Amino acid sequence: MATKDQPESYAKLLGCLIEFNQSWARTAPVLVVTAAHVVFNRNGKPNLHAYHDLGQAVAHLTFQASADGLLLHQMAGINVEHARKVLELPAGWDPVTGVAIGYEGDPAILPPDLAKREHEERVRKPQSRFVFGSNWGEIR
Repeated sequence: MATKDQPESYAKLLGCLIEFNQSWARTAPVLVVTAAHVVFNRNGKPNLHAYHDLGQAVAHLTFQASADGLLLHQMAGINVEHARKVLELPAGWDPVTGVAIGYEGDPAILPPDLAKREHEERVRKPQSRFVFGSNWGEIR
């Protein structure tokens, strides 16, 4: 995690994001790159739930940020190998996502294509595309 008050660390984390995400995330006061511990310390076996656990942690961080009047945006768009290198992650750790935390910004300062997207109606996918019965594809 880095704040704008830590320019070197902030630049390092910003550099882990893909260019598209850098274009808007650079205004966030806080940046995070998440990492999952994909092997257990106790036995070196794969931790098949590491990504799930990380997702749960970020979900709860999202709820807390919201309760504190902040917004949180998680991004899949990171340069994984660059993040692994510059953050010097040890073996058994995978960089997974970037996170921008801050207050709602002014869409007018975004690049035109992103500003347009901010004003568009958001439409959720119908559940029939991803919620199934006991057999894959079986709609309930």
